[in-house]
Amino acid sequence: MKLSIVIPVFNEEDGIEKHLYELEEYMNQYDGCDSWEIITVNDGSTDATLTKLLQIEYRKKWLKVVDLVTNFGRGKALRKGIENATGDIIISLDADLSYAPYHIERLVDKLVKNNADIVLASAYGKGGTVKNVPFKRLWISRVGNKVLSYMFGENLSVLTCIVRAYRNEFIKKVDLHSNDKDIHLEILYKAKILGAKILEVPADLRWSDEKVSELEKPVKRRSTMKFRKTTSSHFFFALMNKPGFVFLMPGFCLLTVAAVVFLITASAVLSQLMEGISLYHALRNSMLTATPSWLTFALSFILAFQFFSLGFLTNQNKKNHEELYKTINKIFRNSKTGAK
Repeated sequence: MKLSIVIPVFNEEDGIEKHLYELEEYMNQYDGCDSWEIITVNDGSTDATLTKLLQIEYRKKWLKVVDLVTNFGRGKALRKGIENATGDIIISLDADLSYAPYHIERLVDKLVKNNADIVLASAYGKGGTVKNVPFKRLWISRVGNKVLSYMFGENLSVLTCIVRAYRNEFIKKVDLHSNDKDIHLEILYKAKILGAKILEVPADLRWSDEKVSELEKPVKRRSTMKFRKTTSSHFFFALMNKPGFVFLMPGFCLLTVAAVVFLITASAVLSQLMEGISLYHALRNSMLTATPSWLTFALSFILAFQFFSLGFLTNQNKKNHEELYKTINKIFRNSKTGAK
């Protein structure tokens, strides 16, 4: 069995050499594979990263350098790395090794023993640990992954981490287009549609002091815009997994309003009936004098019904979209196989 380790790289001149040799040291003593390779994808670095990578590639046969020339984003770099990978199993890692090399063994063992298609490293799940990550960054990440996990619905605790293991024959069947960090969500979304077996292993996330100090520098406007773009794309992913949520939640709220209004108006009518007033006059009085009127109840109920109907139709449309994607993906793969 051969392993391919894919690492997207952008402006990592200070630590890339150290981290690659750290990986080499680990892989030389790792006996879980017959051979291995490391594919670094330079995503248009503006420092000396590419020069250092080419120097190492010249000395080490296990390193393959792919240069994108222009900065496209992590998604494009990861897709290019997967495209160039020749191993049976593909491991994707961060360039700064925030997840130490020993996670490779955890990911591969889980993938092989459980015949999975994708295995995720999870620092937030049971058995995972987090060290030296700034509180604000950690809180945003935890909350975001909680929401995404609920909307995704596969009992996964971390959906945005790059550290994963993929079965080569599966991941290359998935048609991917994302250029940025939403690539991780696109992979999971499409893999789920195709019926992939997705698991996770506990992981240890540890930021270096250098990474923490880099984060504490004044935030540039471009970084802020990039954060907003990532947040919006993640929110869109959440809605894609449970689109009916947009309509069902207002529906539940309106139904609750309708129920409360009905109970108030009904209790007013009931109290008048107990006083000996006829049903006709009791209803007439409630319509004329009640603060939350029957009209409010009727409108809330009708709107709630409409929202529930939209939620149902949206979920049905999602199922139709997933079936269509599976069919198109199968036709596309068969046509590629036939062309070969």
